[in-house]
Amino acid sequence: MTTLFDLGPRERQIVEAILKLGEVSVADVLEELPDPPTYSTVRAILGQLTRKGILTVRAEKNKYFYKATGCKESAQKSAVKNLLATIFYGNASDAIATMIDVAGKDLNDEQLQRIQHKIQNARKENR
Repeated sequence: MTTLFDLGPRERQIVEAILKLGEVSVADVLEELPDPPTYSTVRAILGQLTRKGILTVRAEKNKYFYKATGCKESAQKSAVKNLLATIFYGNASDAIATMIDVAGKDLNDEQLQRIQHKIQNARKENR
């Protein structure tokens, strides 16, 4: 199965935009991309991603809409697993500490509570 890490940089950028936005048209993708390529280039890449099974396509009148076949959560987990393995050499506590350091001020009470809850669940599972 093809993952985000098997894709080229522009393909990955397009899939990430689709995961963020949901079901999109070519124009939606173009608006989301920094330094976007031409309309026909995006359309061609969307076609490639559809053939690879990463996206599905739906036609409505004369417009095509693309959607990721995997869910956002699955893509996020795959990305974190890769990050954990390649950057943090499998050390989850270093990865989590770094993410909290980076996000620090941007974490609200609800998010911190969610993190704390995940830590408590992990402690229970490890007993």
